[in-house]
Amino acid sequence: MVAIDIGGSWIKGALVGADAKPMAGERVATPDAGESELVEAVEALALGLMEQAQSRDTPAVAVGVSTAGVIDESSGTARHSANLRWRNTALGRHLEERTELPVTLLQDARAAGQAEAVLGAGRGAGSFLMVILGTGVGGAVIIDGQPLMGSHSLAGEIGHLQLDPDGPRCGCGGRGCLEMVASGKALSRRYAAATDRLLPAEAVLALVAEGDPIATGLWSDAISGLSVALAAAVAVLDIELVVLGGGVAAAGPLLLDPLTKELARRVVLAPPPRLTVAALGNDAGILGAAAAALRSVGHDRLVRSWQSQPPWVDEPAVSTA
Repeated sequence: MVAIDIGGSWIKGALVGADAKPMAGERVATPDAGESELVEAVEALALGLMEQAQSRDTPAVAVGVSTAGVIDESSGTARHSANLRWRNTALGRHLEERTELPVTLLQDARAAGQAEAVLGAGRGAGSFLMVILGTGVGGAVIIDGQPLMGSHSLAGEIGHLQLDPDGPRCGCGGRGCLEMVASGKALSRRYAAATDRLLPAEAVLALVAEGDPIATGLWSDAISGLSVALAAAVAVLDIELVVLGGGVAAAGPLLLDPLTKELARRVVLAPPPRLTVAALGNDAGILGAAAAALRSVGHDRLVRSWQSQPPWVDEPAVSTA
């Protein structure tokens, strides 16, 4: 099984075996030049992984692709993304023509949520909200292990919940979205605006841990905005669990401790939801893409069998070096 996860900063890929263990992991920087370059990068990664599968005498049976953005999963079309170059891109059809394999395309938070439901932090939860805090902010509502789609395949898109109608313009076209304050890209951009120093989000979070006043203030804004959005989701969905993934979620207690306090203050009709960091780390999108692709070719029973495996403890297969 070839599985690929396309993010705003990196495209990660791996071969996933019947035991759900990713292997032969690779990653390349996400091109920012244009749509065709992005498609070519995904295609090259998929074909390279197929060659590796062939060399292992275990030919791939399908391709699963997870990507940020507005995704029409029924047609395999990447409609739009605030952080990627999708423009009604028929990515699924293109990859099927090039790989001659069935291709499943799905939104990244829905992929991660399905994987966490089967193998990770969502095990045993009837329903939960999956939130990806990466280059952007993605979300998915998972019910009985499956994502809620909504009328326009937009259910769970918490990153584009409007916090400030007069706020900065978001890549989605709206203003003051959560993504403009709580994403990794937003942290980096806002710190640069305040200091004239452009740092990656990881470096800004390191400054927060050191007590840097500017970084701490920006992080406080992010926590506040995220708590408002999550409180709204709790009021609408009555969920008891939020699973937080993506690079920003790697902050761990720096994220969970203040966010737990803010939610306790904002959620009053019921106990606030339990918060946890995703258990699958960088492999969540890849595993979700693999699971969806396997289901599409009739291996749903195999995916369900993953739930009987021990809790996920392995190191990610895709190098972050």
